[in-house]
Amino acid sequence: MAITAQTYTFHCRFVSEARLPGYLGSTLRGALGWALKKTSCALRHQKCESCLLRAQCAYSWIFETEQYQAGGGRTVNARPHPFVLQPQRLIEGVYRQGETFSFSLLLIDRACEFLPQIARALQLMAETGIGTGRRQGFGRFELMKISVGQQTIYAKEDNMLTTSPALCSIELAEPPSQTAAQISIVLDTPLRLKEANRLKRALPFHILIRAALRRIAALEEAYGGGEPELDYRGLVKRAEQTEMTASTIRWKELFRFSNRQRKKISLSGLVGQATYSGNLREFVPILDYAAQVNIGKQTVFGLGRLHLNKV
Repeated sequence: MAITAQTYTFHCRFVSEARLPGYLGSTLRGALGWALKKTSCALRHQKCESCLLRAQCAYSWIFETEQYQAGGGRTVNARPHPFVLQPQRLIEGVYRQGETFSFSLLLIDRACEFLPQIARALQLMAETGIGTGRRQGFGRFELMKISVGQQTIYAKEDNMLTTSPALCSIELAEPPSQTAAQISIVLDTPLRLKEANRLKRALPFHILIRAALRRIAALEEAYGGGEPELDYRGLVKRAEQTEMTASTIRWKELFRFSNRQRKKISLSGLVGQATYSGNLREFVPILDYAAQVNIGKQTVFGLGRLHLNKV
């Protein structure tokens, strides 16, 4: 039970004044999608779903999803997007020429093959700018380098991608040998979970585990060896017996502006920290996996990012 993936970090420097929103994930996602389509699409007026080149197209594979046949002949309506943006924390406001920023991009499975196309799309993004006032020349930047961990695989001076390190493996490990009586979950970006078509305003442990299991099953079905053979009902039932002993979980309002829909779209969700107590050993691998791939809705914007502390 594993998927291949790699996290690439893009280091940038503004060459003009920039006016940025408080959360950069939606801005980066929109700009990257536009630039990748601009640089990848050979048939400008062809719809992706009917294009003969879609299997070889970086934009189509990364940003468009399609139905596919899962195990047992089951049809899945949409393949999960094979990327997760991981923007750094920026304060909303004005950034001066020369200031730097960076963000990371987790690419899953075959999406890693399209890194050269993504790098070229970043260069186009840089020339066009991000944030507000692009038509007036604001928000332009230059891509200085791309790194994987401590290794630099692209430098502006050479304008060449070197050989990338081997892909990592994200897998559902075996439970740890030691007991886990307490776990603290920190929600770094808003977590959006829906139940009965309503967003959850609280985070009992079984809701967290349900969301993590859904994410794991979807990714493994699409990009791994198939849906993991887990005792889903049993895991959820046992999660219901876990107690929340401390919490600073709160609702955070966050919005983005959709150019396509010409209106504000909510990215609001839960942030903060929750501590759970009980027999948690079997849930540690599930949460470790979830911490690497984000959970909930709009993970492509970087939402649903979490990390955990085990006691």
